[in-house]
Amino acid sequence: MNGELPHFLRFDTAGDLVRLGRDHDGGYLVSQSDVDASDALISLGVNDDWSFEKDFCGRNDVDVIAYDGSVGPAHFLKRLIKAGLRFYNPALAWRSLQVLISYFQFFRGRRRHVRKFVGLSIGGLFCSMGAVFEAAKSSNLFLKIDIEGGEYRILDDLVRNVDRIRGAVIEFHDCDLHLARIESFVRSFGIPVVHVHANNNAPVEAAHSLPLVLEVTFSRNVSAGGGALLPHELDRPNNRAFEEIVLRFSQ
Repeated sequence: MNGELPHFLRFDTAGDLVRLGRDHDGGYLVSQSDVDASDALISLGVNDDWSFEKDFCGRNDVDVIAYDGSVGPAHFLKRLIKAGLRFYNPALAWRSLQVLISYFQFFRGRRRHVRKFVGLSIGGLFCSMGAVFEAAKSSNLFLKIDIEGGEYRILDDLVRNVDRIRGAVIEFHDCDLHLARIESFVRSFGIPVVHVHANNNAPVEAAHSLPLVLEVTFSRNVSAGGGALLPHELDRPNNRAFEEIVLRFSQ
């Protein structure tokens, strides 16, 4: 499958890209230099997969603050009980038990899970990106953002706090509807794009061959003149049942 990226996403890559997270959905390419230079990881959106966060800490044992209002211990316990009642599917119960154990093993001490959705200042289960930055003490943050469309609500806050951000990977959803917003952000953010991967769980828009979900890596560690081969050798299809999306740039 082929996809086409707009010209404003053309980039020079980083020479030290590494893959953090599992082999398929949940894994991203980032610059090792950014990992090394970070004092804390802010992760927006974890669901039941914190493999990226675990791999990050395996390379640099930093504080982790993960925000996701959709999950928590009670959620995972309830899911385990439901799975246990499905005697015909013991693999599901085993998987649910593993997730619950892994949650308690990872999120403790310096690694915190905050049960809030980020993007709206309405209290309760919601908080603003400004509040996230206020809660973080570090001036060298790495951001992982996968909040299913909520990313567009926080882009201005990222620009305002760019001096505190070492690197970031952002999953942009519904790219056909928000292409102008993405372009404005890329041009104003101040941290260059060093990698783009198309999430093959979403289709490619027919008229312009634009993938509807893009994983974009930003880094201060750019190799001038470094070319980009997409997909990168470290990329993996998000959904192994579908073919990878091969990207080219529009002329």
